[in-house]
Amino acid sequence: MPSSPLAQAQRIQAAVSVLGPQDTISLLRLLKLADGTRPMSELAEKSHGMTEAQLERRLDAMEENGLVTRRQEAGTTVVSSTRAGREAVSYLQIPVTRWASAHQGVPEYGTGPGAYTEQALTTLNRANTVATIMALAAYGERAYPSEILDDALPAGMNPGNLYQRLQQLEADGLVERTGEPRYYMYELTTAGKALADPLEAIGRWAQRHLPVPPRSETTVRRAGAHNNAPATPAPAARPAAAKPAPVPVPVPSARTAAPTVAQAPSPSQLAATRASAASVRSTTAALVFSHGAPPQPAPLISNSTAAKRR
Repeated sequence: MPSSPLAQAQRIQAAVSVLGPQDTISLLRLLKLADGTRPMSELAEKSHGMTEAQLERRLDAMEENGLVTRRQEAGTTVVSSTRAGREAVSYLQIPVTRWASAHQGVPEYGTGPGAYTEQALTTLNRANTVATIMALAAYGERAYPSEILDDALPAGMNPGNLYQRLQQLEADGLVERTGEPRYYMYELTTAGKALADPLEAIGRWAQRHLPVPPRSETTVRRAGAHNNAPATPAPAARPAAAKPAPVPVPVPSARTAAPTVAQAPSPSQLAATRASAASVRSTTAALVFSHGAPPQPAPLISNSTAAKRR
């Protein structure tokens, strides 16, 4: 897998864009049921609801993405699935279908396991969806959008896209929103957390069958933030100075007051600081929030994973 979490998420998203279009998985399943090869006429007959033109366009895209091949035999076109196409059904069918059947409704289009798989992939087949889900999963608790921005969007992308993606994921039942306007926080629902296995399976398939994206496409925002910064010249070398004589340190007497020990901030103070910092970052990033009165932030859990990281 690519080294950075964002690059890994983008690779999985690319795999979803290859496998997610409607009828892709269904056609691969039809080919698998015939040991990987069917005449074009037979495939068209069994592809209920698809016109000949739609079938041609879908096969064109699948062939371009390396999922099928076509050849002429005895005056007819024969369609065969490639290794990538066969493994897409073998490796992804069970985890993706299991997740869809448990966390989504009955598919509106098609029947059987293939319809569930296509429904789940359609939900994930939107830009930055996988990266947003993985960023929230890595954070481990409720987060402000600005706290997951670096792991959810690549450098140069409008930060407002993250807020729009969170809204869509909330409508899909994968993300839950809490708090008040301008202080909204987000976390994965049970359905969102359960995507770990399907995304891992898609990631393994992508590692085997998709090329590594160019480095420029997987640059994180932290690296991109300094790309245009002017180079700072190195300071001129200074002559060595004479070593100063040691200064005697006075020994405190018994009457000298003991130094004060700084008190550690309370959980509620940490929460207030976190909310304030998130508000500043969100404003700077131009995320679209309303201007309602800010609520009192809830105390942080002192032994939470995210608190330890910070």
